Amino acid sequence: MKKTVSSCALALMLITGPAWADDYHEVWECTTRDGKTLEDVQAVNSKWLAWMRENVDDEISSAVLTAVVGDLTSFIFVDTYPGLDVWSEGKATQDGNEEMEALNVEFDATAQCGQTPLWRHRPTP
Repeated sequence: MKKTVSSCALALMLITGPAWADDYHEVWECTTRDGKTLEDVQAVNSKWLAWMRENVDDEISSAVLTAVVGDLTSFIFVDTYPGLDVWSEGKATQDGNEEMEALNVEFDATAQCGQTPLWRHRPTP
C-alpha cells in the first residue's frame, strides 16, 4: 500500500509535535492511480478510519498531506495511533477481516503506496 516517508512529512510531524506527544505514526507516500482523484482516495480513507475507530480505538486519526510547493503528483498519509498497543491491536483486528479486505481492494484501486516504518514521536521537553 503506501511509500517511503519524505523529509517534508517528517518535518511536519516534528513541527506539529506537541499535538502528537508519544503517539505512533505510520507515514505513507502515495500517488493516485490513473483516472482516480484525491477525493476518491479520501473517500476510501474515511471508510478505513471509521472502521478502525469503531473496531479498534476511537482516538485513531488519519490525515492526508498534499504538497503546496514541490512534487505535486504525490500525497502523504499520516495514520496516528495513541499507543503501540492500539497500533498492534489495529493490525491484528484487520488481519483476515472480510470488510477490511474489501476496503484494501478498494484502496488499491485508487492509489499506489509503499509501507514505511512505524514512527514513535517523543517531544523534547
